[in-house]
Amino acid sequence: MIFRRRSLPPDLAGPYAVFTSQVQRMEEARSALMSCLPVGRVDPAPVPVGLDLLDDTLQAISAELDEWRIPELVKEWTLCEEAITESRGNMARAHEVARTSEELEELLAAVEDVDEPLGYAFQQAELRWRTLKR
Repeated sequence: MIFRRRSLPPDLAGPYAVFTSQVQRMEEARSALMSCLPVGRVDPAPVPVGLDLLDDTLQAISAELDEWRIPELVKEWTLCEEAITESRGNMARAHEVARTSEELEELLAAVEDVDEPLGYAFQQAELRWRTLKR
């Protein structure tokens, strides 16, 4: 028996390529932010640097988000748009905590408020994209 790898219909390949590019850029920025957290023996880059990088990346992605908005993913696209808005809305508080707090738990919670919505929303979109493969 030969198994054929499922693929997206040709008309969805372009929007999916945009989506995956955006996810890759966002994941790199999220990873950079996490590497700024002071949880090891090495002094990391300042957390505000990571927050700024993620914010700049989200701003750029937000401007391009419509490029993968298709009828089949309206619900997931909306979740991603809302997650970006929520994440960017939590940036100011995270910056304030990073600048003023010496409590690691408080800093981690503030960074989590920025990071957490993104992972869930974009994961839901990826799962939906997979259902469109034939």
